[in-house]
Amino acid sequence: MQDVINGLLVVLVPMLLGYLLKVKNKKHLTQINQMVMFLLYVILFLMGYLLGQLDDLETKLPIIGKTAAALSAIILTSNMIGLMIYDRFNPAPLLKPQGKILSRWHSLVDSFKLSGTVVLGTLCGWLFNAYLVLPTGINLYVLIALIFFVGIQLRNNGISLKEALFNKRGFQTGIVFTVTSLLGGIVAALVLTMPITQGLAFASGMGWYSLSSVVLTNAWGPVQGSIAFFNDLSREIISLFIVPLFMQHFRSTAIGITGATALDCTLPIIQKSGGIDVTPIAISFGFVTNILPPLLLVFFSSIPV
Repeated sequence: MQDVINGLLVVLVPMLLGYLLKVKNKKHLTQINQMVMFLLYVILFLMGYLLGQLDDLETKLPIIGKTAAALSAIILTSNMIGLMIYDRFNPAPLLKPQGKILSRWHSLVDSFKLSGTVVLGTLCGWLFNAYLVLPTGINLYVLIALIFFVGIQLRNNGISLKEALFNKRGFQTGIVFTVTSLLGGIVAALVLTMPITQGLAFASGMGWYSLSSVVLTNAWGPVQGSIAFFNDLSREIISLFIVPLFMQHFRSTAIGITGATALDCTLPIIQKSGGIDVTPIAISFGFVTNILPPLLLVFFSSIPV
């Protein structure tokens, strides 16, 4: 229990401290956004470097790919089924036609850059294994800095607690998404013959790959952290195509499939696909899916497997 509490403090305290800071200078906000992206790439490189230092790396890479693909398929399917049932029994009003959806290839390129950073780190870790061993826990310190700046972003993007908590559909979508993610994690654990708590931990990332990869790397090693990263990154890539297709008739499915990315990289696509009417839903849903992953990841990863 003490490990769970310590883990939660490490993750939540910097976010809350960042949320308390109000930044009015646009130049400073731009620098903060740049710092978040820089720290994200540092975290992914470090995770890859740790992975590259493993013995028998060649035999572990196919396991990482197959496990991440199976996890992603099962958890996303569970999300889709649950959210579509919610939409069917609680339909939203039809939206006004929106403008042409902007090209999503730019977002895909960004996703490939993230994956490439992990690959580059893995190659460096493999090549320099005998020359440079990273200090223990260095990626955790970088994560703390990243979450602090994310907290500042949440506050200064105009996301108030009242707005986030009191949109009924957004909150309900967040609950349905969370429950179906955890159910998908249990099914995936049974299919892949892994401990149930491990499947629940993988499902708890909800698309927040920078958080899940570091928490699970620290808990179980770089192999599990890499599985978490690719499992959560796949959600972002798939969302780029699901959101526009489902927005008109399956509102909560379109927003819900994005997970924690609803407040950052996929928010522009949500807004473009559904217009201003869906923004409060996305904000409320995104608030739920950005608050719960730190709690659930630390809790499930602290349970002995």
